[in-house]
Amino acid sequence: MSAFSRAFSGRHSKMDIVYFIFFVSHIPITLLIDSQPILPVEWIPKPLLALTSFQTDVLGDPFMIVGPRARPDMTWFRSLLACELVLQMPFFFYAAWALWTNCPRRHAPLLIYGVHVATTMLPILSMLYRGNIDRPCSTRAMLAGIYMPYLLIPLAMAYESYTHCAAALSALTKPKKS
Repeated sequence: MSAFSRAFSGRHSKMDIVYFIFFVSHIPITLLIDSQPILPVEWIPKPLLALTSFQTDVLGDPFMIVGPRARPDMTWFRSLLACELVLQMPFFFYAAWALWTNCPRRHAPLLIYGVHVATTMLPILSMLYRGNIDRPCSTRAMLAGIYMPYLLIPLAMAYESYTHCAAALSALTKPKKS
């Protein structure tokens, strides 16, 4: 039995496993891919640039364009990436640890994170739906499908964490029987 199987056997919900994988996978994605539009091109290794070029040229992603081709009207998106790198990245490690150890205090931070990320995904998906980007409807729909898990998983996380927090607060404020 692997360490992963032992750690997640019986004590965690299926969604805890999804959240754990979400956070662990988000660490390399943030460092290697999502940071590229906010870094100088010279700092990015050529194979990683090629991956981002595939994402922008072949898949038509208007957000992840790196270097001089980057659209100046996407500053709002690059500011979200900067927040991801500076604020969320440290949290990914905490969240992975809290989920791995089944920390009972994980729910409030996961609630805050889930609401924050779901909120940041709304302008991204709105831009794909109605924004000023020259992409066919099929490309916009495919890109929305790629970005959608980053809305749905944090929303599920926020909902589940809210129910845990609400139950804990309810238990604390329930009048004691004499």
